[in-house]
Amino acid sequence: IFGNSVFTSSYGGKSLLFDLAKNSDEFSVNQKWENKQEGYMSSPIVIDGYCYLHLRKQRMTCIDMKSGETKWISSESFGKYMSMVSNGKEILALDEDGTLYLIDPNPEKFVIKESRKISDSPTWAHLAVSGNQLFIRELESLACYSW
Repeated sequence: IFGNSVFTSSYGGKSLLFDLAKNSDEFSVNQKWENKQEGYMSSPIVIDGYCYLHLRKQRMTCIDMKSGETKWISSESFGKYMSMVSNGKEILALDEDGTLYLIDPNPEKFVIKESRKISDSPTWAHLAVSGNQLFIRELESLACYSW
């Protein structure tokens, strides 16, 4: 959700922003913009009007939510799956190989502030946050970290 709009990105598709409005007793949906970038197995993070998204082509991207313009695509490749969460100031992204990235939400360039290998087994499940605790589901265990 972005204001009165809904953002979606799909495998084998594209990224789209739809405006929603209520007129009398009806709702209307109008496409505001589309972008060729395809999200893949990841929830997007929206901070300060910019969407940060893991792509089908295993890269990260930043999309301007107002215009739909791609601000950048990372040159660095990640795994097929990436789980992302945010505290509104930074993004934590967990790659399928067990590497946790701390990403600066910067619309001008892709910035990894820090990375750390936290699991030797696959980490396919979505990150879970409760307060300052971060829960990571490994293949055969559950780990908890302070953020």
